[in-house]
Amino acid sequence: MSEVEFNRQVGEARRRGARSLKKGPRALSAEFKNGRVTVDLYGGWSFSFDPRKYKVFKNASDEQLAEVKPLGLGFALEWESIDQHLGVASLIIDLIGRGFLMSEIARRNGMVTSQKKKAASQANGKLGGRPKKTHNKRAA
Repeated sequence: MSEVEFNRQVGEARRRGARSLKKGPRALSAEFKNGRVTVDLYGGWSFSFDPRKYKVFKNASDEQLAEVKPLGLGFALEWESIDQHLGVASLIIDLIGRGFLMSEIARRNGMVTSQKKKAASQANGKLGGRPKKTHNKRAA
């Protein structure tokens, strides 16, 4: 790899890293108390969860679970003595529910308007619009 290409890739990696620091959910702190891990995020949000919901923590003691702390820049949580790590973004997606999250993203994306969507809608209207719903009613 040339020095020019190496420098280009380093620059791109730094830009991606800077974007991640601004946009990605990162843990500021984490605490295990009363059977739950509470995570405070940069930006003021927080969430909590029962770590024993995850198979890797089923047999962990309260003392081991209390060792939780943010790892590195806060993109993951770490339990050092039991060598376990959970990504913060993955936890949030798991807790919210992947199905709900995907349907919400699709709903919001469907609300976006653009010239392309407007033109497609107008073209569809010239063809008679959406087909009417038919109800197949059976006589009783």
